[in-house]
Parts: sequence; structure tokens; C-alpha cells
Amino acid sequence: MERVNRILMLLQEGDVQLMTLGLKRKGKARIALLVMFMFLFGLVGMVQPGTAMAKTMYSDPATSLTVVLNDNGEVYELATYTIPELENMSQVQREYSSIDRMPAPVFTAGKGLDLESFLSSQGIDISSITHFRFYATDDLVKKLDRNMLLDRTGYYFPKIVECWDTDWDEDTNRYTDVEKVSAGAVPVKPMLAITSSQGRWLDCPDWNSLDGSTCLRLCLGQATPEECITMNFVRWVYKIEVFGKLEAGSSIIASRITVDKPSSGQSYQVGDTVEIDGTVERLSSVTLTITDPDGHAVYTSFDVDTRDGKFNEEFPLGPDAVPGNYTVKVGPGSGTGEGCTQTFHVTTASSSAANITLNTPEAGYTVQPGDKVKISGSASGLTTVKLEIINPDEETVYTSTINKSGDFTEEFTPTADALPGDYTIKISAPGLKQDYTRIFQVVEAEAASPSDTPVTETKPEPVTTKTESETQPVVAAPTSSLKDTTNHWAVDRINDLVNRGAIKGYPDGTFQPDTTITRAEFTTVVVKAFNLTNTDGKSFGDTSEHWAKDYIATAAGAGIVGGYNDSTFGPNDPVTREQMAAIVVKAAQLTPAAGENQFVDSASIADWARDAVVTAVNNQIIRGYPDNTFKPGSKATRAEAVAVIINALDMN
Repeated sequence: MERVNRILMLLQEGDVQLMTLGLKRKGKARIALLVMFMFLFGLVGMVQPGTAMAKTMYSDPATSLTVVLNDNGEVYELATYTIPELENMSQVQREYSSIDRMPAPVFTAGKGLDLESFLSSQGIDISSITHFRFYATDDLVKKLDRNMLLDRTGYYFPKIVECWDTDWDEDTNRYTDVEKVSAGAVPVKPMLAITSSQGRWLDCPDWNSLDGSTCLRLCLGQATPEECITMNFVRWVYKIEVFGKLEAGSSIIASRITVDKPSSGQSYQVGDTVEIDGTVERLSSVTLTITDPDGHAVYTSFDVDTRDGKFNEEFPLGPDAVPGNYTVKVGPGSGTGEGCTQTFHVTTASSSAANITLNTPEAGYTVQPGDKVKISGSASGLTTVKLEIINPDEETVYTSTINKSGDFTEEFTPTADALPGDYTIKISAPGLKQDYTRIFQVVEAEAASPSDTPVTETKPEPVTTKTESETQPVVAAPTSSLKDTTNHWAVDRINDLVNRGAIKGYPDGTFQPDTTITRAEFTTVVVKAFNLTNTDGKSFGDTSEHWAKDYIATAAGAGIVGGYNDSTFGPNDPVTREQMAAIVVKAAQLTPAAGENQFVDSASIADWARDAVVTAVNNQIIRGYPDNTFKPGSKATRAEAVAVIINALDMN
């Protein structure tokens, strides 16, 4: 039933294109047959990381509406209303017609606020508006211009269903008798529906099925009977950003922000985490920026949530943090309102060399439920160490405290109902420059047959260099036997890179496309894929005994990778999306692209990665996400890494 519901929703939102299946799209019976056909053959669309769906299957109704004015980059939060407050405002009831991407005729009934009247009541000069952005709880951001919502005349065409079977031309996607289908058309203005109903093939809008499940829904009229605008009926709207100006004589009540933590002049050491707390008035979110003693912005967080009038953020002081005075600035963006600044002081870490070394398990180590995971290593310069194990749902499933420096050993056994996926070992301690993490994997238990070859440990891929042979005891699964990629969005790219000999599957016959990939593993695949030869590369302090040391040295010698500093490469750290972009752009020797990143989180992209991300995006090597974010610090998966490398190889 879940598969059927997903198919029906994809059809409703227009994400399945009927013509690509070679089927005609005329008549309700054919649509029903198509749904049955898709159910029988399981043709459910797969969504890739860079592919934006028009809307998701479902989301939470908005509980409030925030109105934001953007006056040439100056952003003002005008007001936030609860849904009951909106219901107490003047209400309208309207009917709308539209054509969706199927295509199919759709009727919508809605009760709520006239859009233009509501915006005017906020003191906005309607004539100054150039465009809008509607923000929905499913992370959709929809941009519409003033012509679509203000200037043109939209209509409700009551005969679009009645005339469909007789007058719709499936070749041109138009009605053949425009006069007939336009009979009885009624001008209708856009609205924000608090309650609404929507459906295709209805005889008329369904007023008996109004509910708030899609609150707030943007509704607008058609310019012509065949206009396809159902995708503009944005659901779950919780914020409207209006690009325009206030009416003459209108004013904005200033917001107010107070920073409670850190206290002025509070002192921290390199490796500490700075907790930033405060309160706000008349703001649903704030922007937080931290600058170092040299005046460089080292941390920026946009749209920090201010629930109950409070905000909280954490800023870790990395090992390269510059000692001196840091400034915290919290404000409503570039608009009016009283922002707040606070300073704190950073000193170098204590002279004792605080350090953690983890010997087992190796990165990528794989176990089944019931197997013991031995966690061993050593701590130096520390008095108390906290060890946690975090499951794929980011829940802490194991905690232990190590109360002395020196060697330590812990054991963790995944229970029979343990979630399969990546588990993170996290080690933290006061005085440690940054948390130490390592990832191992829990896979579903499989019944062994007499012919099965026992596999108790999955280690990194075989390593063979031209100057030294050092092969890990792993038998790779051939492309044809990879059992977890058949229906994966990256299957073709995975097969391509496996056939090139640049990456392999695991001994259990899986590829594990959605698990993370370490910096060492990604570097190894890049060296193989681009046929890089050994040069006098750099050996880092933490790679001299690593299985991928020669690949890392080759890549470093070619100027493709670098370390966190002169002695640390972090081979077992997960590779991030911005690191991946920088490495591949260098490996492919692409000419740097001009321009700026246009993602909403572009400010979070590290300075050293900005040009590489622009170049990779412009060359269609890597994409952003449907909500127009890039997520530069997110951990890349094996499938994403493969896709990026194949895209880069195709450039040559």
C-alpha cells in the first residue's frame, strides 16, 4: 500500500512523465490503468541528491506565518502570526482551476486570506513589489514574480474537466475549442488558504473536504484554460519573503537581541567549545557570526531558530584557532533592529600534549548484530575521557568514561535489533583540541550456507602501488554480483568506476553506496581513476603506517590533496562535500570558473574551497540540494563520491 500511495502522490505532483512511457494520457480510465501498470512493475521514481522534486509527499502544516520584507538586501521581519490569529482576520472563499504536469485537470477550493489585502495590511507598498519567495515546511522555497501574483488577471475555468475528453489535444497539450472551455470563466485573485481541498477529475471544487492538512496553501488563477500551474499551489507555507518597500509613512518596530553566554571577556583554551546563548524579541530567527582576532569571519550560522524567544549555538575552537579576542555578533541579518555583540578570549592549550590514538576498530570495520567490537587505543595528557557510540539515527547507544591516561580497551556488542548502518565512535575530553571520531558499520545478519566463505572483517580496499606492493586481505565483489546497487540512482556510475578498477565492492557482495567514505579511501579512488603516477609525495605523521600511505603521498605530491596541517592528514576522517569538490577539480585540472556560489548556505563554504565549488558546480560535476543548499561540511557517501569522480572523468 505504501508503494501505491507513493506512486499516486508522484502522479499527483507531476513527477512521473507519462509520455516517456509511451502511453497516451487521455481519459480517466487510461490514468487508472497506468497506476495499475506502475504498481505491477514497481516503477517508483528514485530521487538523486542533486534532483529537486516539485514537492515532497507530505509535510507538517504550518503553525504560524512570518512576513519578511526584503528592501534591496535590507531584510526586515515585519510580523509573525499564529494560525488562529490569521483565522480572525478577514476571510475569503474561492475556487481555482489548474492543469498539472500529468497533464490532468485539477480543481481547488480554499478558505483563507486574500494575498494582496493581507500584504497591504502589513504596510507593504504593493506597487513596489518585484517578486516573492514562499518557504514551506518541506524545505521547498518557491520564487514567483509579481506578474504571476499581482499584475495579470487569473481565472477559474469551471469547464476544464467537462471538456477534457472531447477537446483536449494530447499532442499540443491544449484545448481545441478555447471558447467552449472558457465559458463561465470567473476572475479570481491569489489567496493563502488556511483550509483547502484539491483533486483532479472532479466535477467541481470539493467544499465538503476542506481541511488544514496543507495549511497554508498558495492558490492562484489561470491565465488560460490549459495553463499548467498546479506546481505553484505551494503547500505548507510558513514564511513569505516580499521583495519591495514599505508604504510611505509606515515604520518597523525594531527587534531586540541579548547575548547571555559567553560573558564579556570570558576565557577559553584552544580545543574548548564556546556555548552561545541569548534571548530575542520580535524575531523568529537570527544570524550569528564569530570573527577572530584578525577580523576574519570564522563561523557564520544563518536562520538560527529562536523558539520561545531564545537561541543556542556551539562553536568549537579548532586546533588552528588563533589566540586573542573573538567577537560574537548576533543580528537579524542586514535589516534594522538592535543586534548585539559580545567578546571572549582564547588562549593556547596547556603545554601537556593532549592526544588520543585509536588502534581498533579500523575505519570501515563491519560487524553483524551480536559480534563484539573491540575499541582499543591510548590517551595522553588527559585526565578524563568520554567515549560514546552513536547509531545511524544519531542516538547514543553506548557511553563509557576513561579516568586515566595510557592504554584503554572497551567492548561494545550490537544487540540483535541494532539498526544497520554507520556507527560513530566519538571520543571527547577537556583539553582535547577536537573530538576524535571513527566509523564502523553494522550490517544485517545473514544465514550462512555450507558453501559460504566466512567473512568476519571488512578492511579497506586492496592497495597496490608501482613502487611497493601492500595488499589488504580483501576479495572484491565483481560488478555483476553487487547486490545492493541494482535499484540505486548511481548504479550506472558505480558499475562504470568498478569496471575501471578504481573502486571495489565488499567481500559480502555489497557496495554499501549510502555509507560514508573516508579521506584515505576517496584519495585512493581518485589516484586510481585518474591514473596518477607516484611522485615524491608528502608523508604525514598519521599516514606513515596507514594502508593508503602511498596513494596519499602520490596525491599530495601532485598537489591534489593537503593535510589539516604539516603533520596531520586525517586519513580516517569522512571526506566532506567541499573537500571532495576541491580534490576532484584539481585532479581533473579544470580551469577555475568565474562567479560566486549562489547557494543559500554559500557563506558556510570554507574560503579555500569556494573557487573549487564554483568550478565543480558550473561544470556539472557536483550539484546542490533541492532546497538550494550545498551542505559543504556534510559527509559524502560512496555513491556521491563515485558520481562526482565519473562526472569529472567525463569532462576529459
